[in-house]
Amino acid sequence: MKNTKLSSKDVYNFINPSDLKDISVIEAAYRKKHPEVSKQPMAKSYFALHLILRGEGKLVTPNGEYPLKKNDIFVRFPNEVITYYDYDETPFRYIFVTFTGATVISYFKRLGITPSNRIFKTSEDLTKLFKYLVLKTCEYPEVNDIFAAGCMHLIFADLAKQSASLPKNKYDVKESYVLNAINFIQINLSNRELDADYVAQYLNLNTDYFLRIFKNVMGTAFSKYIVAKRMSLAISLMDDGKMSIREIALQCGYEDASYFTKSFRLAYNQSPTEYIKKHIDHIRKNTKASDKD
Repeated sequence: MKNTKLSSKDVYNFINPSDLKDISVIEAAYRKKHPEVSKQPMAKSYFALHLILRGEGKLVTPNGEYPLKKNDIFVRFPNEVITYYDYDETPFRYIFVTFTGATVISYFKRLGITPSNRIFKTSEDLTKLFKYLVLKTCEYPEVNDIFAAGCMHLIFADLAKQSASLPKNKYDVKESYVLNAINFIQINLSNRELDADYVAQYLNLNTDYFLRIFKNVMGTAFSKYIVAKRMSLAISLMDDGKMSIREIALQCGYEDASYFTKSFRLAYNQSPTEYIKKHIDHIRKNTKASDKD
């Protein structure tokens, strides 16, 4: 894998909204310096992998505080508020990738990645994969979602190789319930009746018990997870700006378009209309740049 040398400039790749269900990458970027993450609670619909290329700092999560240094990879989970920062004498250079997908939870479970076990070491090959994703995605603007998803599969494959010799916990009954719930939620996001009672009834579980095991396994409340998934679906439906806000709201399980807009703004700090405009402008810029090449 050649030409994976990063320049002195930050690199940002915003990936086209995708209909890929297993893994869908949202953003892949390289930064030299990190402003402290906001501690304000906010619904996030995605996972993130961060690779520290240089520097030292700290990660503060609901599950504890962890030192960060060169060659560390750490995971951010949906809907959790974290802070990570570098020290003045050892500034960060790092890569991060944000993503969603139906298979992510299953992959994380099999690899032993949890909110309390989220930091692991990179390898030379894995670092090259991260750099390749950041540097090469911009070369395929029309299909960058497919390219980025392919890179993420390779990253997970490398993580699987690293963890193959480690003992794995078998799925317990609670995890099986939650995985079934996740699959059920995925195909019922447009159903306005989708709530904890609805899912618990499908699983033949008491609602309170279901809510407890869901939060225990997922590390986030059921209500926050549903909002995050619906917001992720909304993003995927805004790919070309042709659907009305009302139509998108209905597809995401919201009968009231104004309530959908409020939820979207809370999640992304912008209205659906603003997001669509920015996305279309971004696609046009990429297309013009591609035409010049």
